[in-house]
Amino acid sequence: MNKKMISLILMCCLCISMFSLAASAATEAEDYAGTQLSILGIIKGYPDGTLKLDNNITRAEVATLTVRMLGYENSVVAGTEKDFKDLAKTHWGYTNIQNAFKLGLMQGYPTGEFKPSSNITYAEVVAIMVNSLGKGKELTGTWPNNYLNKGKELGVIPKSSSVAANKIVTRGEMSVIIWDTLLIKKQ
Repeated sequence: MNKKMISLILMCCLCISMFSLAASAATEAEDYAGTQLSILGIIKGYPDGTLKLDNNITRAEVATLTVRMLGYENSVVAGTEKDFKDLAKTHWGYTNIQNAFKLGLMQGYPTGEFKPSSNITYAEVVAIMVNSLGKGKELTGTWPNNYLNKGKELGVIPKSSSVAANKIVTRGEMSVIIWDTLLIKKQ
């Protein structure tokens, strides 16, 4: 192979890798929200110092962030714990998941599972934020539009949001949703 061909291949590889990095990078809004939540101690980074905002967020992580947002981390919340089939008491997020359940933020699945390591959808995180504002009982319509519409009405998500209800949420997207929820004035 001649040098021109090798150079062309290397340039193509470089361009492709740069494009894929740019396509997966957190947005400016996600970076801002993540930084603000980190300063507040709501989101915590990884040992390498990053927030990994491009990573998908798990149900256990969302439970933990929401409980922190509300000030209930390391607190005893009144109520009966739920015996989720797939949640060991030794799981790192056990207490926060139980607190999220007792606070009426997250319920788990009809199968009796919580699925702490599973990804979470846009509709689910909007529902959790609506519940965190105490507005989960003021719904009309059916799932998931009832929560998405209430989230738009409250300002949890933009009124113009057309994000698919079943879209998997990243840590960055969750940061923006939590930040926007924190900015909502008490109604």
